[in-house]
Amino acid sequence: MKKLFILLSTIGLLSAGEMAIDTRTGLMWQDNRFVESERVTYAQAEKICKEMRLGGYSDWRIPTIRELISIVDYKKYDPAIVNGFSIGESSYFWSSTQYMGDPDKVWGINFKDGSLDSNGKSYDRRVRCVRTDSRREKK
Repeated sequence: MKKLFILLSTIGLLSAGEMAIDTRTGLMWQDNRFVESERVTYAQAEKICKEMRLGGYSDWRIPTIRELISIVDYKKYDPAIVNGFSIGESSYFWSSTQYMGDPDKVWGINFKDGSLDSNGKSYDRRVRCVRTDSRREKK
């Protein structure tokens, strides 16, 4: 079965059902209703991404802070996310990047305005899992 891809040329994002694919970075992003329906602790977010089976892939993970920043659109507000995602929740999202050497905190992004903040791992935040498309050609 052929999949329908919608090209959004301004940022290189392809929409593929419950995923969005960034052709610039080679990242595949979770883009389904779970993104906006659940707030979870960091440990729960790790488990969700590790156990995710989406698009035939099983190597999903929590994104780094740099990866999350790559999908922020600072010219937009509520949500401050690039065009191409069908789910654009204005909320805090987990990253996997440790905050200032503190093993109990990680960086996060508020997609309402694109602001960064530290998050205690016991907080409830949203997660948008990501994976690297290993088929992407290196340039």
